[in-house]
Amino acid sequence: MLEGGIDSRSSIATALVLFALFFVCVYLLPSMTCEERERGVLLAQALSPATPFEILVAKLLFYPVLGIALAALIAGITSPMILIRPFFWLGLTAAAIGSIGIGLTIASLARTQRAASMGALCYTMVVALLLFICQQNNIPFLPYVALEYHCPRVLHAALGNAVYWYHWGNLAGAYILAAVWLVLATVLFRRWGWQ
Repeated sequence: MLEGGIDSRSSIATALVLFALFFVCVYLLPSMTCEERERGVLLAQALSPATPFEILVAKLLFYPVLGIALAALIAGITSPMILIRPFFWLGLTAAAIGSIGIGLTIASLARTQRAASMGALCYTMVVALLLFICQQNNIPFLPYVALEYHCPRVLHAALGNAVYWYHWGNLAGAYILAAVWLVLATVLFRRWGWQ
């Protein structure tokens, strides 16, 4: 590896771990929620004794756990020692909470499966363009508002076993943004998402 270069093995592992989380929480959750809405399953759940909060908690228990399990499996295959590093689990949890918040927000705003898929893809494209433009034009501070700025840095540091003091700042930023997304998703889902 060249001095100052990027370790390709941990970079690929980071990308696969993030893809697993985003696939389950940002793409699968909105698609399945909109399918439930289109088929009337969500309405049947709403008419049952279950409250909107209980429906939300069920989604919050299933999708992030599945995403974390898939991401941990991928990370464990690339580097089994990663599974005993607490910083990895902290970063993975922050990424899962943020991803479920993003996915649930998209699911609450989209009415159809097609709209959910387009919303997830558009979200990904907008964030990628924002981060790319900021990097190319040396725009400071704006990338800090994107969960996708912090999570890859945290997971890459954990997977490369190179955690420095500033990665803790990225972890704190990831948790703050994850909490914001989760609160937004909860408000939107309780107001419109289950209908």
